[in-house]
Amino acid sequence: MLEILDSLIRAIELFVGWAFSSSWLPPKDFELYRWLVVPGFGYGIVLVVIGLLELVLPQQRRPWNRDTLLSATYLLFAGKMGFYALVVVPIMRNAWVYLGIPSLHLDARLPLWLFVPTGLLAVTFAGYWTHRLMHRVPVLWNIHKIHHSVRNLNFSSVYHVHFLEDILHSPGHLIVVLALGTDLVAPFGLVVKTIDVLAHSNVGVDLGRLTYLISTPQAHRIHHSRDPSHYDTNFGNALMLWDQVFGTFSYDPDNPPTEFGVDEDIPPSFVKQQVLPLAAVAKDIGSGISNKIRGGG
Repeated sequence: MLEILDSLIRAIELFVGWAFSSSWLPPKDFELYRWLVVPGFGYGIVLVVIGLLELVLPQQRRPWNRDTLLSATYLLFAGKMGFYALVVVPIMRNAWVYLGIPSLHLDARLPLWLFVPTGLLAVTFAGYWTHRLMHRVPVLWNIHKIHHSVRNLNFSSVYHVHFLEDILHSPGHLIVVLALGTDLVAPFGLVVKTIDVLAHSNVGVDLGRLTYLISTPQAHRIHHSRDPSHYDTNFGNALMLWDQVFGTFSYDPDNPPTEFGVDEDIPPSFVKQQVLPLAAVAKDIGSGISNKIRGGG
């Protein structure tokens, strides 16, 4: 019996390790326990707890259908979509050092109690404006709209993105981290990711006034709403502070959004959703070149 249990645990480790690692082969050093509960190694417990809460306390009762399968597919390939961590981070870090770009070294100059909120404000400021640009710049929107095509918001929706999204979205965060001159900002990632997963979830909890401070499900559902009055609001993935400052905050507890997604026809297929933005970007670039040639410029 113990051998069967050990084999089952090992099989779960191999499956979860494969899904959340960047390797296309099952990682040999993955440990389920560390991924679940050890800070710095993962946040599996966040996904498990919020996933269970969706089953017990759902905001909306939904049938299992093709949208559910699509969400599961994105969750399954979550680690494989992390090109940013594999490609962009090392290049940017090496370039920063090679070019001798100075850092503020605030970790050494400020006490921890002051550095922590300073770093968090800086990282979320960069995240706010990067996210806002993803909505305003057509080429970026063609990529980001895959994330907004989700009609059944749930905890796995945070992974429902085009593979280019992290490469385009995350360098702003890294520049801030490098400018601060420390890796101590990295622990903020766990806090921000936890809030982000909860914000996308289908958990039926009302966090009330917290919505004015952080990205609760009530706030982020407005960001994903199909109601035109909700467009271009609540860009913060962690804090609502910058939305309050720059006038993009929206919250009406008496009229919550009920429909999500985009007005465009996005096929409910993982492969097609990865190909569609590339075709749209290529078309935009082609049109730009054609216009330039016709204009003689």
